[in-house]
Amino acid sequence: MDRKQPFQGKNILITGAAGGLGRELSLAFGKRGATILAVDLHSGNLQSLQSLLEKQHISCSTYVCDITKKEQCKQTVEKMEEEHGKIDTVIHNAGISHRSPFYETKLEVLENVLNVNVNGTITLTHYTLPHILTSQGTYIVVSSVAGFAPLYGRTGYSASKHALHGFFETLRTEVEEQGVHILIACPTFMKTAMEHTALSGDGNQVSNQKQTVGNVLTPDVVADQIVKGVLVRKKLLYISPVAKTSLWIHKLFPGLYQKIMIHKIKPEFEGYNRK
Repeated sequence: MDRKQPFQGKNILITGAAGGLGRELSLAFGKRGATILAVDLHSGNLQSLQSLLEKQHISCSTYVCDITKKEQCKQTVEKMEEEHGKIDTVIHNAGISHRSPFYETKLEVLENVLNVNVNGTITLTHYTLPHILTSQGTYIVVSSVAGFAPLYGRTGYSASKHALHGFFETLRTEVEEQGVHILIACPTFMKTAMEHTALSGDGNQVSNQKQTVGNVLTPDVVADQIVKGVLVRKKLLYISPVAKTSLWIHKLFPGLYQKIMIHKIKPEFEGYNRK
């Protein structure tokens, strides 16, 4: 394997590819030889991504697809097979969040978060698994600290990430012996549009942008860590000292973790307008 081009000849499907982390993942894997199969809802953003990658001499094909639509997922995977022959890696990066206390959150908002983050991810996994089994490839799941610990004001988001851990850790037991690698990456807060376009309790974009979690990660750092994690075949990747500290405090002293987490995050919701 070429150390500088370890993904040469590999076709890597990335959902939410036109967003902040998606773009950095496309660059990080593309610069190391991969062909990027970029999936997103917005054709204009995909065109911008393709232009960016082409300037970096990265091969990229784009696909407009709503992962919550089963037929769209099926047709997109079939088109990828027709155009590229195989899929070696799937990066489940697409997702949405909300910032609202549960008692002020409409059920439709929670259903939307779960539909994108869980159902869409599972649907795409269903249609890509035959390809990943054939290529003995990899699934990369972008999770969060909210995937293994509570996160105040984000019940639906936390539920969705916990669900992904349960699904992919169980899937791993079924396919690992067949050569499939599954990596679940857990970064802390990132400087991406998702947190600033999170849904409020009534389904609109959050108007209160106050954030109290301190330093946050940049997408390029997260993407680089994910690349490194894949190369050494990690199963769980805790990105940043905060993620690692949160893991162990939550495991050993869950009550202490809850107090610290509430103290840091609850101030975001001061002055929250009830709907």
